[in-house]
Amino acid sequence: MLSSALNCDSYMGADAGLNSQRARKRHRARHHKSRLGCFSCKSRRVKCDEVRPVCGSCSSREEPCVFPDPSATSLKPISSSWERRTGPHSRSGGSPRPIPSYLEGWEEPTSRRSAVSASQAHVDLCMNDLLSMQFFHLHTAQAMSVHPKRSMIWQRVIPHLAGKHRYLMHLLIALGGIHSIIHRLKQSPGEDDGSGTVDLRSIMNHYQRGLQDFRQEVAMLSDANAEAVYAGSLLLVAFVYASLQVPELHPACSTTELASLPYTPTRNKQTLPPINRLEVNWLHLIRGVSTVVQGHWPALKSSCLRPMVLHFHGDEYWKDVPFDSSLSDLKHCSLPLHVFNQGAFQAVTDLRAFHATLRFTDSGELHLNSVSGPNTSEGAVNGPLRAIEVLQNVYSRVISVFQCTANELGFPDDAEIQYNLEEAAVLSWPSLVPDVFIGLLEIDGTPGLAWGFSLIILAHFYVVNALVDRWYLGAFKEEILRIQRSVSSLCVAELDRLLIWPVKVAAS
Repeated sequence: MLSSALNCDSYMGADAGLNSQRARKRHRARHHKSRLGCFSCKSRRVKCDEVRPVCGSCSSREEPCVFPDPSATSLKPISSSWERRTGPHSRSGGSPRPIPSYLEGWEEPTSRRSAVSASQAHVDLCMNDLLSMQFFHLHTAQAMSVHPKRSMIWQRVIPHLAGKHRYLMHLLIALGGIHSIIHRLKQSPGEDDGSGTVDLRSIMNHYQRGLQDFRQEVAMLSDANAEAVYAGSLLLVAFVYASLQVPELHPACSTTELASLPYTPTRNKQTLPPINRLEVNWLHLIRGVSTVVQGHWPALKSSCLRPMVLHFHGDEYWKDVPFDSSLSDLKHCSLPLHVFNQGAFQAVTDLRAFHATLRFTDSGELHLNSVSGPNTSEGAVNGPLRAIEVLQNVYSRVISVFQCTANELGFPDDAEIQYNLEEAAVLSWPSLVPDVFIGLLEIDGTPGLAWGFSLIILAHFYVVNALVDRWYLGAFKEEILRIQRSVSSLCVAELDRLLIWPVKVAAS
């Protein structure tokens, strides 16, 4: 009994001490509790480090991270009452306005904007924007480059610049959002990774607003803003490449496919009008990037974006490299690389041989098996020929990458080939093709042989994009097949034969 009493007394004393200790612990827990933590940490009752846009806890678990809405004084508005009228209204009632072409800016005058400086104002974020930013940081930035330093540019430097320039933040959100949509399009039915849905109209709203301010910055381009403008160019190019994979922005899929889209099931081609022709205007946008680099090279090569403009195997490296038909063996590489390896030299030879049989007239007409006459348009003749010369040089780079990588590593795999393709800057071909060639692609009126042959050359360029394994280039195999369908409508057997090899690469 005494022992029991002692045990009881000691238990009661311990209990009292424990209660006091618990009271102190509760007091400290309340003192250090995260008051502005994300909803995910609050639901799990764990402390949030409050790092935005994705806290450390959610980042480690790769889960959505959403914070409570900040107070009205914590964020500056991006625009005036015009923003409230035209801003994104995800899943709201009423008919949405049609999205303009993704290469067009808003028509609203800039005088209606807020008086806050465009380069220093913050972006007022909604749930769609937070999801897009989160996807950019968790997935997009890490998948833009296989080169460690360039990948770090996307993960750190560009987001840092976006924090200082409003138009860059708009473009960053747009790129992360469209990547999220493409990711969902590729998921199996019923598959859900918990990343949340993003509204396409909100994405296009950010893209158009970013593009509008970007054009103003380009008009005042100097060494002072060259770094930010170049970052904007990179975001724009990636977005335009990626947009080719989105059905509402590109007429590459059927109505049945549109009805199954997981992000905006109520919208279709009537509310989001597609581009009703083969889109080549993006070539002008790509060429603008090289203009920024060439005009402000000293400033850019000493900026934080230095790794983006310096390549170990730049243009000068490839000038004296011959286009050799004795290709290396790629036993451990994917089928598209094999097909390119075996047919690139012959494909260029066939294009040259076919061009030698053509005659272009001033009216843009093309005739087979004849010699050019005095009424031949010099631009129409030289445009395709100069484009074929550029194509041969770019193909020579790709073949040299295969050979050099095989000589260094024996039997390289795809990852090693992809790294060297990036170093060789094979995606720079849009800045190398002549203007007269792009003009042939944009000829209005009834499609003729000149237009068809130019499309075939473009399909051969698209083969290069199809070889590079990046998420934003996923549309170019389909683009080659679309070119085949367009050219086949001309019913010219010689043109159809020239497309056999590009289609073989696309279908492999």
